[in-house]
Amino acid sequence: MSREIARKPKRSELLDKLWNLGRKVSTQTVFLHQAIAQTVGLNATDTKCIDLILQAPADTVTAGWLSEMTGLTTGAVTHILDRLEKREFIERVRDTQDRRKVFVRVRAESLEPLIPKYEEVGKAFMRLVEQYNDRDLQLVAEYMEKMSEISEHELARLIATGRSTPQGRKTSRPVRKSG
Repeated sequence: MSREIARKPKRSELLDKLWNLGRKVSTQTVFLHQAIAQTVGLNATDTKCIDLILQAPADTVTAGWLSEMTGLTTGAVTHILDRLEKREFIERVRDTQDRRKVFVRVRAESLEPLIPKYEEVGKAFMRLVEQYNDRDLQLVAEYMEKMSEISEHELARLIATGRSTPQGRKTSRPVRKSG
């Protein structure tokens, strides 16, 4: 009876595995957020905008800021905020110093239906990470931090590229000449 010795995967196999797992996790994450959002009649973009607002310092979020952070047009962001305001997830508050500026705030009580769903996911992730020692967690945290930086950089690059190309340029109505 011969025992098969486990062979160490080649670097190229590990890199392929990481790439494929990254794609899989990314896709699953999008659909997980969509499924959670649907339980309260929203979509994943709505809940991710709520999350961006929650992560920002108080009274700094405007529709323009959300447009810059997401790459969505100001019209799309306005539509999202209108929907969130109608559903009472956010409120718009005029700046007391500059009445032209309107800040967006999340209404904390509106999150109550979402909290248990995200807590359940969070508990599952905590059960997973509790299996790792501090050194392993440091490596995972470093990896995730660098992945986040890459994602942030690539998003900014794509937004900038999209806004400087004919497809990304805002169109204006043609000027009619009289005569």
